[in-house]
Amino acid sequence: MSLRPLTFTMLALVAACSGSSDETPNADAAVTISVDARVAAADARVADAASTLDPAPGVDTPGEYTCAGCPDSDISEFQVNAGDATSREFSGQVTGASGNGTFYLRGPNGQENIGPIPTSTDGSFSFEAPLFCGEQLVKCVWSNGAGRYVLVVKVITENCITADIRVTLSWDAIGDDWELHLIKPGGRIYDAVTDCTWTTCIGQGPDWGVAGDASDNPKKDVDDTGDFGPENIFLARPEAGVYTVLVEHWGSGDPMSDGQVVFNVGGQVTVARIENLAPMRVWTVGTIRWPEKTVTTGTSIFDCSAMWSGGCKAPLP
Repeated sequence: MSLRPLTFTMLALVAACSGSSDETPNADAAVTISVDARVAAADARVADAASTLDPAPGVDTPGEYTCAGCPDSDISEFQVNAGDATSREFSGQVTGASGNGTFYLRGPNGQENIGPIPTSTDGSFSFEAPLFCGEQLVKCVWSNGAGRYVLVVKVITENCITADIRVTLSWDAIGDDWELHLIKPGGRIYDAVTDCTWTTCIGQGPDWGVAGDASDNPKKDVDDTGDFGPENIFLARPEAGVYTVLVEHWGSGDPMSDGQVVFNVGGQVTVARIENLAPMRVWTVGTIRWPEKTVTTGTSIFDCSAMWSGGCKAPLP
C-alpha cells in the first residue's frame, strides 16, 4: 500500500487545531475533544516534558475522524506492514486544511514522536516518518475554522532493532537544513569515528560498541536538507558515558528560525525547544547519561561563523 506525504506546522500544532467540532470516525463512535483542554495540555508539556505529545488523545482506532466542514484526505487504507523499514514516507492530498498539518507517532513501549506535515496550497503533502520497532500508531492532524481532521494509521515493523536512544529533530518553514548530531562520550563534532551525522551515519554508520557488531552502531535513517525536517538518529545498546546532541543551522535560512528535538531515551520522552537559531550557529540540545538514562536539555548557542567550512569546525562539545 502507498500513502502519500502529510503536512503539519511544527510547534503550532495545538494552536492550529482551532475551532471545536464533533469528530466522527468513518467507522466507530463519535469523539469530541475540547480545544481548551488541548491548549492546557500543551502548556503542561512545557513544564513536564515527559507528558504526552499526542495532539488527538483518545483517537486511537485506525481510520478517519472528521466533522462537517472539516478537512478531509484521500487516504483510504489504515494499516501498513512496513517490514524491517526504520522510516516511511507518507503522502497524499488533503482538502480544506488551513496550513500545514502535524504528525504524531506512539510506539509499543510508550515512545512518542511529533513533527510537521508540510502541506502545499493545493493540499498535497509528504513527510518521512521515523518508525519505532513493532506495532505503532501514526496520527496526522489538519484543521480549519470548522475543526480538525484526524487520520490514524497502524504501522507494523518487524525484524527491527529497538533503540535505547533516539533523537528526532524538526524545525519551521523559515529554517534551511538544520543538521542533527549524536556524539559519543569523548567525541567531537564531525569526527568520523565519534560523531553520528550526515557525513558518517547514513547507510553504514561508525562502529560503536562491540567491534564488528552492526546492531549496536548508530544510524541516521532520516536526513532532510530543506525545511521542516525531520532528521532522526537511533542507537541500541549504548556504551556507558555521556552522549551529546548538537544541531547546526547548516543552510542560509532565517535567523529567527525555531525548532525542537524529541528524545526517546530508556522509555522516557523529553522535548527540547529552541528559538532564533541563525545560520552557522550550533545549538547544544542536551546530554544523555547512560546507563542512568538521564537527559539534560540546554539552550546554549555557539556562533561558528568564524570556523565554518562545510559545517562547524570548532572543537565541540
